[in-house]
Amino acid sequence: MSLFNHAVTWLRRHRVLLPGVSVLARQVSEARTAAERRLYQSVARAAHRVDPQLAPALKMLLVVPEGRRVWELERLRTPGRR
Repeated sequence: MSLFNHAVTWLRRHRVLLPGVSVLARQVSEARTAAERRLYQSVARAAHRVDPQLAPALKMLLVVPEGRRVWELERLRTPGRR
């Protein structure tokens, strides 16, 4: 929501006619999606340069092992019970 508010503030400060709320919300959402995609691509390229085997190893953390209910990443994320 803060990105939306920042956009409204910027538009008002620069005396730009404000679009409808739904139009501005859609534009903010599209900008956020594009930024997330660029961030993901840069991190993926950097990780591949460091270790080409990193991506397959990370994918394996998302596989639910036979007989288990959660994937390995979830098991690593949650602290032990003791």
